[in-house]
Amino acid sequence: ASNYTSNIRELEGALIRAVAYISISGLSMTVENVRPVLNPASAKVEASAESVLMVVADAFDVSIEDIKSNSRRREISWARQIGMYLMRQHTDLSLPRIGEEFGGKDHTTVMYSCEKIAQLKNSDPNLEQKLRQLSDRINIASRPQT
Repeated sequence: ASNYTSNIRELEGALIRAVAYISISGLSMTVENVRPVLNPASAKVEASAESVLMVVADAFDVSIEDIKSNSRRREISWARQIGMYLMRQHTDLSLPRIGEEFGGKDHTTVMYSCEKIAQLKNSDPNLEQKLRQLSDRINIASRPQT
C-alpha cells in the first residue's frame, strides 16, 4: 500500500491485479508471490526463449513443436503470433533470433506478428488481460528459484 500514494484508484487496481494473479497462478497470497504484479519494474526478469515457448504452448494447449511448425491452423498461428510478441517483450533477442526460435521464421514475420498483436491489444481489453496474465506466468517461470 505504501507504493500507491497518489490515489485510491491505484491502490484498488493493485489489489484487483493481485487477487486475479493469485487466482490464475494458483499460488498462495504472499508478498513475494504478488510482487511481480504490484511492482512490475522491480520484477523485470530476463526470460529465456524456452520459458516463453512453454508458457504459450501450455496456455493455448498446443505443443512447442506445433508453434515452431509451418502450420496455418488458426489456433496454432494465433499462439505463434502471441508467442513472438511475448518473446519480443520479455527477451533481448533480435527479430531474426526470435524467428529462429520459432522454427526458422523470417524476421519480417516476427515484426508483423509483434505489430499485429500490439495493435489488437490496444483495441481488445480481453487480449490485453490475457497478455498480462501470460507475462506474469513468464515472469514466474523465469524467476530464479530460491
